[in-house]
Amino acid sequence: MNRSILHEQDNRGDPGIRRALATIIERIAREVPDIPDPIKMYLAGGVAVNFYTGERPTRDVDASFSRRLILPPGNELVVPYEGPDGQVRSLYMDTNYNTTFAVMHEDAEEDSWLVEGDQFDNRKIELRVLAPVDLAVSKLARFADNDREDIAALARRRLIAVEAVDGRATEALQYYVGRIAGVQLNLRDALVIIHEAWQEAPRG
Repeated sequence: MNRSILHEQDNRGDPGIRRALATIIERIAREVPDIPDPIKMYLAGGVAVNFYTGERPTRDVDASFSRRLILPPGNELVVPYEGPDGQVRSLYMDTNYNTTFAVMHEDAEEDSWLVEGDQFDNRKIELRVLAPVDLAVSKLARFADNDREDIAALARRRLIAVEAVDGRATEALQYYVGRIAGVQLNLRDALVIIHEAWQEAPRG
């Protein structure tokens, strides 16, 4: 069942990142003709993690779409914003992002969470965020330091658990070819990270 993120009530994400992302979506929507149903934009990567946890500000937007889409020129998809420290940063759309090379469950888009509220109320682009468990699974192929940090951040918020990530990743890997053994080793390490982060998380 899909769940909703009501951003007015959930202020974990950096407000500057949210505003910059809303601007990027508006600029993409300008290029889209009037259509009966909005195009779904599936947010992944560090921006999605920031939405859930407020941790690890990031520069790039990783997202896929429910329709084939010709994006505006790259310079139009770079938006400056002020970070919590008062420093000016930039958020940009990563036009090279490709879900083919990430570990992704076949139901990840269907199970994504709808972002609601006036800030992202766009009749042409519907913003959705990968569910926390699918965000964690998507980190397993690369599994760099920031991916490990993202998994820990989600676990500290009790948004993911060992059993859920283990099961989801195992199901996802049934549809992949290549060096799966390496991803399975990463999964084993990720489960340790999740377990330890749960122990660190404040109770109550």
